[in-house]
Amino acid sequence: MSEKNENMSMQERIDYFYRQSGGPGNPEIERILKDHLLNGKDHGIPGQKEEPKDAFTEVFLSDHSTQPIVMGFMKMRFAMKEQWEAYLNAKQTDYSQLDKMKNMN
Repeated sequence: MSEKNENMSMQERIDYFYRQSGGPGNPEIERILKDHLLNGKDHGIPGQKEEPKDAFTEVFLSDHSTQPIVMGFMKMRFAMKEQWEAYLNAKQTDYSQLDKMKNMN
């Protein structure tokens, strides 16, 4: 992308895209957008659709002043997920044991 294009506003980029792709009524727009979101240089890892949380995480992890905060939140999130899964597994075990006891009677 040229330097001029890099300084365009989001609305200018959208208008430019529609001019290049044949307008908003073009049936190929959905496919073009999907391909761009999956493989565009400005959209994260090629072949993986970038979500808004991915963009925010990348920005805050790149900043040395916010990195410890983000890492702390991520560790807390993973710990809560593990605890929730352990709880669900324990509940499933409880229900399995109740079913076995009912079948014995």
